Amino acid sequence: MLSSSALGGLLLAVSIGSIWASFDVMFEKFEQLNGTEIVSVKLRVRKYNRTISVLAGIMDLKEVADNNLEVGIRCAYSSKGNNQFNQYPMKIARTKMCDFLNNDWREYYPYFENSSNLPKVGECPVQPMEFYFNDMVLDSNMFPPYLPHGLWRMSISLYRPGVDIPVILVEVYFKVAAVGVL
Repeated sequence: MLSSSALGGLLLAVSIGSIWASFDVMFEKFEQLNGTEIVSVKLRVRKYNRTISVLAGIMDLKEVADNNLEVGIRCAYSSKGNNQFNQYPMKIARTKMCDFLNNDWREYYPYFENSSNLPKVGECPVQPMEFYFNDMVLDSNMFPPYLPHGLWRMSISLYRPGVDIPVILVEVYFKVAAVGVL
């Protein structure tokens, strides 16, 4: 028989686990703000059905991507969904492209492999080619176990080494809400 403190601890652990892992995510919008001379992004978010939005289209890489580019990812959220974004400490620090593809990409590639032909882990340099996204659904498991609900903006920047202005900037907008709300 469980003691009352053990039972209370078990209930607390179950309730915290359900709070931390209980959210849905859905694509809202995708924009390329600059860098079309390096990569032309023709991706759009579209409704797949009443409950799911997907990312579809192509990215045309026009030059070799290796350590002559650095990747940085920042996130911001708008709790009311009114585009008043606050920076959030969830980010991937600016790192060289090959280092990113050999390390950080390892955690995220499984979420892309069935719906795109993005480079595999360790494939660097990346040769110029067209990358496709075929109805990619955003998976909540690719994010930390808890995210505040609201509208999110993920800014993916590519830089030349030693230059602080991004040569490519794309922004992915997505919603986070309780399970079953989206």
